[in-house]
Amino acid sequence: MISIEIPGIPVSWKAHAGYGRKSFNPLYKERAMVQWYASQQTSEFLEGPIHVYYEFHLPIPKSFSKKNRALAISGELCHTKKKDCTNIIKFVEDAIKGLLFEDDAQVVSGKFKKLYSENPRTIIRLSEFKF
Repeated sequence: MISIEIPGIPVSWKAHAGYGRKSFNPLYKERAMVQWYASQQTSEFLEGPIHVYYEFHLPIPKSFSKKNRALAISGELCHTKKKDCTNIIKFVEDAIKGLLFEDDAQVVSGKFKKLYSENPRTIIRLSEFKF
């Protein structure tokens, strides 16, 4: 099993900006950061079908009351606002493709959680899929 922790607020996928020769990836710095953390924490490469587990720890809004803040920290209050899980997953898989596995098409099974946290980060666990 490969386990990676990427500090910082999870990032959502964005389409390339511009067109033709002027096209560019608006999140190239964030992608490079994810790749750097992943390469520092493991050198394993998975082949074949993969099971993935994602945990996205998003910051607690400053506007939360003390009661809601306590509920968010305990896990009783779910993160249901913007940054949608599928776009965060899409960004992470695009960033680690070629580094931890050949193609994101290898991912055949997965789970994810989106939580509030005082310590924003992304946790990724990859393992070979067992039938």
